[in-house]
Amino acid sequence: MHPLTTLKTKLFACIIIVLCFYFDNARAQSAGSLQQPAAAYKINFTWLGDTVNAKWEPYSALLIPVHLPGCPKQFYMQFDMGAPHTLFYKNGLKAIKAKYFNSVPAIDTSSKIHGLTFLLANQKVSTQEISVKDFGDSNISWDNKNTVVIGTLGVDLIANKTVIINYPERQLEVCDSIPPGINAKVKLSSFMFIQGSILLPALVRGKQSLLYFDTGSSAFELLTSKETCAALAAPNAIPVSYPVKSWGRMLTANTVATADSLVIASCKLPVKFATYIEGASDTQIQQMMKMGIGGMTGNKLFLNSILVLDTRNKKFGVVSK
Repeated sequence: MHPLTTLKTKLFACIIIVLCFYFDNARAQSAGSLQQPAAAYKINFTWLGDTVNAKWEPYSALLIPVHLPGCPKQFYMQFDMGAPHTLFYKNGLKAIKAKYFNSVPAIDTSSKIHGLTFLLANQKVSTQEISVKDFGDSNISWDNKNTVVIGTLGVDLIANKTVIINYPERQLEVCDSIPPGINAKVKLSSFMFIQGSILLPALVRGKQSLLYFDTGSSAFELLTSKETCAALAAPNAIPVSYPVKSWGRMLTANTVATADSLVIASCKLPVKFATYIEGASDTQIQQMMKMGIGGMTGNKLFLNSILVLDTRNKKFGVVSK
């Protein structure tokens, strides 16, 4: 299993806990400042595949190409809207600095880096101070045949911006407002944007609910409660169970095939598989339900659509292809 998937699987497994995150100070704490490009830009993304539960998952992570100044190699960062803040991986940065000294500033004793810049689609992104995580590969292959991931692009990349994720075309567009061509096609709805976390209203089995949206979550199409999974399940469908590790605890993921759909931003989207986690406490599940949070979704739900998120005005829409 790729280390990126290992890290995210831990988040998947404890999703019942994580779904209560936006009252959690740990997720709200400042991790540095990201200076976004002023100009609008488009950038093509790619998928990282991996093995999940002994099966090949082609959409394990959504990767954005990046370049560091003075270094000819193309690197990648995972676009993870489940992360409030952008961060870099320490091992990879150390390896880059060893070969291209001026491309990466020094990492201080508090695992912070100051004055790092990088390029997205020829647009400069600057950081005054940003965290680095003790993660990543220190053995970098310096040809461009291998995909090397050096960090995570969080929600701070698109805060107060509009992001258009064109999944069929594998293109990400970041701009100040919704372009006229897209605006004419999309019906906008309101969403919640709290402490860097996105909650999308959806109609699931006729019940209004909120779904935590995370582009870092590709393994599961819809992560929800056991009761909702049972209601969505196709006739005679048998859940497939497998263990997942969550911060030292072993939990059980149960995935069931469905022949159902949900409605989000006035669009009806098919749900092929739904998953629930066993091992979280009843108190945590009840807290989640009281908040109106019905689960989590990620990239898989929108693979045949264009997702539009205006974080400044808290409006979003879906254009089905």
